[in-house]
Amino acid sequence: MTKRNRLGLSFLVALLVVLTVHFLDFRGSVPNFVKLSGGGILLDVKPSFSEGEVYERLEAYGEPGRSSYFFRNLTVDVVLPLSLLPFLLLFMLAALEDLRAGRFTRALLLAVPIVYVGFDFAENATVLVLLSTFPERIHFPAVALPYLTTVKRTASMLALVLPLAMFSVAFLKGRL
Repeated sequence: MTKRNRLGLSFLVALLVVLTVHFLDFRGSVPNFVKLSGGGILLDVKPSFSEGEVYERLEAYGEPGRSSYFFRNLTVDVVLPLSLLPFLLLFMLAALEDLRAGRFTRALLLAVPIVYVGFDFAENATVLVLLSTFPERIHFPAVALPYLTTVKRTASMLALVLPLAMFSVAFLKGRL
């Protein structure tokens, strides 16, 4: 299988998983959580930057919503980032092919998708701690969660935007 075919296949798998998780209603999916939580918004979709807000949202989810969220973080929210990782790594590798960069720069750029997945897992673990100890309040995980989410989101966007920018620069250089 060629590099291009691997990239295309990894893109299709990632897209299929993302669309399935966000649009189909099954145990662990976003629509299922929204239904079971009475319209709740996942903590990583809209971060709450105070301990009180985090616990208000957890309370508002109700027991069915919290149970769904817990299951989701152990299953779907493990599969989702792991399905994106091969695409993001192959995408970055493809963008790096024409870039004259040193080892450190290449390693730094290839680390971006890994950082995204690492922070996604840290975020999931933090949510699991909050859910498993609810209604007890644990200060550190509640205040750390929005920052984990922010780093995760930033890394995920960089994992997409940086290769696109590198491809754009390479395209423009070839055209000028």
